Amino acid sequence: MPHAALNALASARRAAHVRSARREARRAAAHALRGEAVSRMPRQRLLPNIAPHFVPKLVPKLAPKLAPIVALLFAASPYLASAQTGPQPAANAATPAAQAAQLLSAARMWEGKNRPDIARGLVQKALLFDPQQPEALALLGEIELRSNRPAEAAKILAQLKKIAPSASATKELDDAYRVATSGKMEMAQIRLLSAAGKSEEASARLLKLFPNGAPAGDLAGDYYRILAGTSAGRAQAISELRTRVKQNPNDPRLALILGDLLTDRADTRMEGLNLIYHVYQRQDSNRAFALELWRRALASAGHDDPAYYVWYLRYLQEVPDDADAKQTVAELGKKLGAKGQAQAQALAQNPSAVISAPPATAAGTAKASTQARARPRPGPGAADRARGLAQLDRGDLKDAETSLQNAQRANPNDGETIGALGLVRLREGRHDEARELFARALKLDPDNAGKWRSLEKTATIWGTIAKAREANSQGKPEEAETLAREALKLDPGNTTASDILGNALIAQKKWPEAEAVLRPLVDAPKPDMDALRGLVTVLRETGRESEIEPLIAATTPRVSGSSAEQKQLHSELLSIQADQLLADNRKSPAIAKLEEAVRLTPDDAWTRFRLARQYRDLGMPALGRQVMEDGLKVSLAPDMRYATALYLNSVDDVDAAAAQLDAVPEAQRSEGMRELMGNLAAQKKIAQARELIAQGKEDEARALLDSAAADANAANDPQMLATVGREWIAIGEPDRGLKLVQDWLATHPDDPAANGARVRYGELLAAANRDDAWANWIDATRDQPGLTDEQKASLDDQELRLVARETDRQIEAGDLTGARHTLDAVPDRLKTTKRWLLEDVDLREAKGDYKGAMASAQKVLVTQPDDADARLAVARMLERMGRDREAADMVRAVLADTAENDIDTRLAVARRFTALGLNDEASAVVDPLREQYPDNPDITIQAGRVAQARGNYNEAASLYRTSRTQEVAEGTQPAADGTTSAGRALQGLEDRKQGQVATGWYQSNLSGDPGISELHATEVPLYVRIPDGYTGHYFFHADTVYLNAGTLPGNDLDIAYKYGKIAALGNAGLGSVNETATGVALAAGYEFSGANNSWRADIGSTPVGFPITSVLGGIQYRHDFPSGSSLSLDVSRRPVTASLVSYAGGIDPVTGEKWGGVVRNGFTVRGAQDFGPGTIFTSIGFGLLTGTNVETNQEFKVRSGYDWSVFKRPDQIVSSGLTLNYWKYSKNEHNYTFGNGGYYSPQSYFSVSIPLDWTGRYKKLSWEIDGSVGMSFTNENESPFYPTRPGLQAQALAFMSANDLGSPFFGGGSGGGFSYTVEAAAEYRVTEHFVVGGRFRLDRSRDYAPNVGVLYLRYFFSPQKGPVPFPPRPVVPYSAY
Repeated sequence: MPHAALNALASARRAAHVRSARREARRAAAHALRGEAVSRMPRQRLLPNIAPHFVPKLVPKLAPKLAPIVALLFAASPYLASAQTGPQPAANAATPAAQAAQLLSAARMWEGKNRPDIARGLVQKALLFDPQQPEALALLGEIELRSNRPAEAAKILAQLKKIAPSASATKELDDAYRVATSGKMEMAQIRLLSAAGKSEEASARLLKLFPNGAPAGDLAGDYYRILAGTSAGRAQAISELRTRVKQNPNDPRLALILGDLLTDRADTRMEGLNLIYHVYQRQDSNRAFALELWRRALASAGHDDPAYYVWYLRYLQEVPDDADAKQTVAELGKKLGAKGQAQAQALAQNPSAVISAPPATAAGTAKASTQARARPRPGPGAADRARGLAQLDRGDLKDAETSLQNAQRANPNDGETIGALGLVRLREGRHDEARELFARALKLDPDNAGKWRSLEKTATIWGTIAKAREANSQGKPEEAETLAREALKLDPGNTTASDILGNALIAQKKWPEAEAVLRPLVDAPKPDMDALRGLVTVLRETGRESEIEPLIAATTPRVSGSSAEQKQLHSELLSIQADQLLADNRKSPAIAKLEEAVRLTPDDAWTRFRLARQYRDLGMPALGRQVMEDGLKVSLAPDMRYATALYLNSVDDVDAAAAQLDAVPEAQRSEGMRELMGNLAAQKKIAQARELIAQGKEDEARALLDSAAADANAANDPQMLATVGREWIAIGEPDRGLKLVQDWLATHPDDPAANGARVRYGELLAAANRDDAWANWIDATRDQPGLTDEQKASLDDQELRLVARETDRQIEAGDLTGARHTLDAVPDRLKTTKRWLLEDVDLREAKGDYKGAMASAQKVLVTQPDDADARLAVARMLERMGRDREAADMVRAVLADTAENDIDTRLAVARRFTALGLNDEASAVVDPLREQYPDNPDITIQAGRVAQARGNYNEAASLYRTSRTQEVAEGTQPAADGTTSAGRALQGLEDRKQGQVATGWYQSNLSGDPGISELHATEVPLYVRIPDGYTGHYFFHADTVYLNAGTLPGNDLDIAYKYGKIAALGNAGLGSVNETATGVALAAGYEFSGANNSWRADIGSTPVGFPITSVLGGIQYRHDFPSGSSLSLDVSRRPVTASLVSYAGGIDPVTGEKWGGVVRNGFTVRGAQDFGPGTIFTSIGFGLLTGTNVETNQEFKVRSGYDWSVFKRPDQIVSSGLTLNYWKYSKNEHNYTFGNGGYYSPQSYFSVSIPLDWTGRYKKLSWEIDGSVGMSFTNENESPFYPTRPGLQAQALAFMSANDLGSPFFGGGSGGGFSYTVEAAAEYRVTEHFVVGGRFRLDRSRDYAPNVGVLYLRYFFSPQKGPVPFPPRPVVPYSAY
């Protein structure tokens, strides 16, 4: 896939994350508005603190199992009875007995300590006194709610509504139950609105949630706090609370709620502190919470107002170790003086004293201070502040920031201005800065302490949530879990934190915990779609797929809200259903769901983006583009343009993608948009650099690459740096390319993107062929903390690719044992992966274990039955085993299942068709791809291969050259040998132009009668081959030949009479005669080698200088059929080189007359058919053998057999088989008298032989060792000494009779026997141009034992870079054609 598409997919994943974050932001500070936003009171019951001095000393000493018993004893004690005044009775409910009241008080205490088990037991005991007591039942209901048992609480509520419908306890439980169930999400939204400063909207929704007025219990705190955040609500809240506190003076919870609100403002803070202090003194109250409210009130009051001196003194009585309070007391004491301090000390020592004014000496100062804070004045910067707040309301964050910063410069200590700046930071997602600003505002503007405290808490919560989300995105789920739990402690109902916690648990595969977190969110009256998506993942990962559809079906009816909200939620449901369908590989119904989702929410950019990607992945990128263009017609929002840009980038339309982002105003561009813009700019520069490199303008290209690297560094984008680095590697500067990422990692070791950069650096080492460094880097990266599952999987894949690369090298080198060790060394968990199994296929194939290789490929198909690579590997093995028809059928089946845009698989199919000789089918696959992707180098290469397979070599060369240019434009990395796929393909084609000069030294020795049948032959061939395009070669021979038949003992009639005319004319006057011949054989010819046919034509002569010279020549033609068969025809005139007489011609030592020089004029037809692991072959030949002064002979030969590949590897072959020969000559001319040809010509010959051949190569050496054993059966007819001269035959009869030499006829008869041959050859590539080699052969049978040896040297005009060919190819002299 092009790098642009890879970048797009990565950006798309970020976009999905942005989408989720956007939904969360809607729930949080992104919509914070100016105004009073207050935090809700911590959700803990304001419970009585029983026996504070006695219980803490005793309880820790008791075992947990005794705790309930001890609690019951304490609850029943007289001490508790005296300390407990009890609640006021309800209107229509009986007052509980004293013991029951004590039990309920104790139960509230234990509930406050988060021990619902003990509290439940105490309430149940209280109910023994009165099973229908409303307060007891209500408390039990609340305990069940806190224990997440809403069904039990519902039963209790139903009982209460039946027995005491108007009781306050019934109303309190009713409110609590509603908020815990049907109103849970609404209450959470109300709290978020309030925390974000949208108090008016929060208050309106709150009143709707509680139509009967303020609730009781803990919810009252939330209710009044939110109501007080509105302009008119504060007075109403305080008024109602004062009334309720008067009506219920013994309810400490209401008193604390009122006190908390009163301490927010300076004019009511004293009243609030008195209330809080009064509650704190009660033993049945939540004293810890009262103390916390006291501390907050003092913090709001500041450290410079002497009016609060007495309150600091009282506070130190309770918390004597508070250093800050001690310092404040010391400073304020100086302002009061000794008298003021004494008065304050007296008040502090009197717990019942109500503090309503400061000590006398400081009264005026304190009052003035309070009044000054109560009357805010415009002051410096007021206009800028007002303008900034208005801009903030409109959402103009940049303008608001400018105005507020101007206001801050004018008045640096204005709390409201600093707090407003905090709101700007909160909306920008800069939570830590916002929290610090709110904390400053709290100190500077204590009159609005509640507002700033609430916002400080909001910033803390959402800052923690943001860090948790970031930890999840960085692959640190453990850290994310911790942070999310911290956020939930601060805000237990925060669904965003729960979603993040669920995702962190999913990442850690903590399935039960994740389900426990997510299911309540999904089961809520208004289901959370993110939680539903996570829960679907949990179910899928735990093998509970059957529960997914029912879950989604059960969720759908609960989608509610406004029309727009319902459409949005239904759209998200459809998106989740589409995810499930895609996980099941059901693409069509998934697309239908996404299409429906787009119809529901046409302006949802990210749903459109997902649908567009599905269309693209199905080979319909234009339809995907149309989906995004339709979205732009609906909305020109930044998100829509961003999603469109991402899609266009994924289909490599970089310019159009950039245009979309350019249209987004600068102020509205997100970080992701800016990253993508930088990425697109760098992509353009890289593309331009590739074009310049293709044009040979490397200096300009280097400048562009430097500029792209600078852009990537400026954007802090290590992935783009890696892309630039890959380009440097491609142009041969790997160190420079690697250094880009090395330097970034050195300066950003802890950057969130560092692990991704480390993984990518491994890819660069692979591209640079630094395998040793690559292996070490993989190990080092695995040790990095925070790796995501995706990054771990990428490292696994890198490890497998590294192993596969080394294995391939060892296979190529013939080290199959080493390859097996390398492949087996990977961890067991990786041995079931597709990549490992397919590499095992290659190794087994190299060993010739085709069945084992097929079995490995089929293991992939067990888990991935539709995997194209595995199926094609099976097809390849079928082809190797000669089952071509089955192989072709499987390849066609793979093609039928392959998407139109699946380029890699379709090219693999085309390669298999080409290997099977099905070129038309290969072309039918490749041609449409070329039309659709004309600039894809892989497609162009395959088109060249198809053309080459058809014999269209010039077209193939043109395509390979085009592809090489396309590879440069795409930045394709060369392999370890420095070549790319196109380069190797072109080199293989260029190797057909085998221009060469070769020579050698042939020596053959055949024992026999000296001067007659003995032969020592030396040939020194000179062979010149000149290429003619890709299909033809001209060739020339000038072979020097020296023949030596030994010395004929002419004076020894017993030997010499078998030669020439001696048997007829005698040997008078003859001495020793040296029988030799020397000459030079000249020849020229042309040979053609096409894809499926070849031919050769030549003309020449026997060596010029021989006694008899003949014109030679021939035409040879061969055709190869796709079915694995071949047919060849040879029509020729060739010399018979069996002896000096047959080859050079003999000279009669008596008369000087010449005879011999035999040539065969004939034809041979040969056919072969691949069958299983071998080949069946048959040849039939007929010839007329003619010569000077010799009889014409007729030859008929049949040869047939089976050549079986016993062992076959890419670099070695061992073969055997069976060979049958039958010869028949019309005349027996196996003798050397005048008129005989001097060559073996039996009237019948039949032999059976079993050959064994081993040929192979290793590095620059190739070899062949072969031999055979056989049996032969022969028959020769009697033949006359002088068949062409009757007169000589008659003379021979007389002469031989006279000299007692027998009859002038050579005897016939049958013969044959055992025979064997041994042969060895080797060839070595000395340089890319020079090759040396040699061959030696022994033949042994009865009466025939020649030895042949050759040494040769070959020079190639062009360098030879491919593997050495095997078997060795000695120089062939013209006599052996």
